[in-house]
Amino acid sequence: MKVMHNSSRKKGYIDIHCHMLPAVDDGSASMEESLRMAKFAAMEGISEIILTPHQKADRRCVTYDGTLRRMRLLQERADELRIPVRFHPGAELFYRHGVEDLLEEGKFHTLADSHYVLVEFFPGEEYAYIRDALVRISSCGYLPVLAHVERYASVVSEAGRAQQLKQNTGCFFQVNAASLSGEAGYAGKAAARKIVRQGLADFVATDSHNDEGRAPRISHCAQWLEKKIGREGMERLLIRNPSAVLEDRPLERDI
Repeated sequence: MKVMHNSSRKKGYIDIHCHMLPAVDDGSASMEESLRMAKFAAMEGISEIILTPHQKADRRCVTYDGTLRRMRLLQERADELRIPVRFHPGAELFYRHGVEDLLEEGKFHTLADSHYVLVEFFPGEEYAYIRDALVRISSCGYLPVLAHVERYASVVSEAGRAQQLKQNTGCFFQVNAASLSGEAGYAGKAAARKIVRQGLADFVATDSHNDEGRAPRISHCAQWLEKKIGREGMERLLIRNPSAVLEDRPLERDI
């Protein structure tokens, strides 16, 4: 069930990958930290956030209903403090065989309860495994979004692999803002910027985990994007495509 909000809320960037839900994973440790993160996000220009706690099928994680309960409490507190951010439920699914069946059973949230699913793998996972997993998710009618694509060497290290993966699976690529801005190291920056320059990125998100070193920073990245791919390109990655997820409609594609 969607939470209703004031329609006059200012429209800004939309963060589709964020570990701000309090005390459920390696992200925010408390409601107080989550509220600090929300305030930081609003100051960065973010107006809507999809909360994506880690979900691993073989480990105890926050439940579907637990996500909704915590999200509603966080929204209430943020509204009380006049933090102009709207939250949506979601999850970051660590893939293993059978995840698509659990999605079908309604065990996990998709992104804002749309057809889009945020999926991650081990950074060193083989290309064929990632490809086959994304095909299985797509075959069930979902639209897989590969989280922080720049981390997967098997996808980004060989010429043409990334574009091939998108064409063969129908997946979308999410890049971390911290990678683009260079906060995640040289290798991550080089891979992320290459994906963006090639027109293969579909989303840029914070993947924030706390209110300090991994805070929801995005304004510096937005400036870099506008400089390198223009305002239209920046808005496609930070506003228009994320809006399509919230509305559960098709994305713009460059390829």
